[in-house]
Amino acid sequence: MKTFQVAENTAIPLMGVNGIHFSDSSLKEHLLNADIQFETIEKMVDTFKPDGMFAFMDLTVEAEALGMKIKYEDNENPSVIEHSIKNLDDLDKLKSEYKGTTKRMKVFIDVMKKMSDSLSIIKGAHVIGPFTLAGELLGVSELTMNTILDPSIVHECLNFTVEVITDYINELFEAGADVVSVLEPTAMMISPTQYEEFSLAPFKKILSNVNNKPLILHICGDTTHLIERMGTSGAVALSLDWQVNFKEAIKKIPEDVYLIGNLDPVAVFLDMDSDQVTKATLNLKGDMKNHKNFIMSSGCDLPIKTSDENIIAFMNAAKK
Repeated sequence: MKTFQVAENTAIPLMGVNGIHFSDSSLKEHLLNADIQFETIEKMVDTFKPDGMFAFMDLTVEAEALGMKIKYEDNENPSVIEHSIKNLDDLDKLKSEYKGTTKRMKVFIDVMKKMSDSLSIIKGAHVIGPFTLAGELLGVSELTMNTILDPSIVHECLNFTVEVITDYINELFEAGADVVSVLEPTAMMISPTQYEEFSLAPFKKILSNVNNKPLILHICGDTTHLIERMGTSGAVALSLDWQVNFKEAIKKIPEDVYLIGNLDPVAVFLDMDSDQVTKATLNLKGDMKNHKNFIMSSGCDLPIKTSDENIIAFMNAAKK
């Protein structure tokens, strides 16, 4: 059984796309090629010396493996451009065609193997959340509307996305991941009661399916209304965005659940100079100084144009 425990003053910025200049390759090449992505990851670890490192964040990996059409641009995050599930017959057809982890899932599994072989720090991977993947299959508007109008198709879709994500997570752990972060941004769009039914319950099912291995739960945006319920998820940590007040949030979760975050990726890491980043980092650190279940990080993935100097300033301040 893998466990997840960290020392005080742990700092793990959510890096990835900001480092593509280290390999002089496009973001698209990084997402398609394990060797290129790992080369950049290794150079970021050597340069910034974080306490942990995640593979690149990409919310289209699982959807593409299930046959969704993806729009690629050289240095923009890919996106799903066609949602193929219109009814239960479409879903049944997709289920019958599913053959397990495939396509770019294999690229990221290979990245994790390389990280496991070469890095001595915490090694993490990202996967899409079950409700968010259901939105990629059905379309987000159709998904959220059907939580009220036709919950049956949502539940059937969630049963399938839980299966797909479980398979992927198990292979990532087998490849050497210490922890896997489940990215569930679409859950921010629904009420707390809907969240319990359509996102929290499927997350708990995945956790059970992977034998309670360490999972992080990440939801973008202002999740203040969901935090207490997220704290009951069984996740080892909650990764929350900059809109959340951490001084208040940490009071709402169990002491054995880490809170990860939450400096603004744009307003702090991208737009500030290094002195300002240092001040912002120390301010957050001061706010959280009495809490051992806190991991200093960015609220979400760092922008592609984040300067190396600002990340170095963040790490220096976080480790003081």
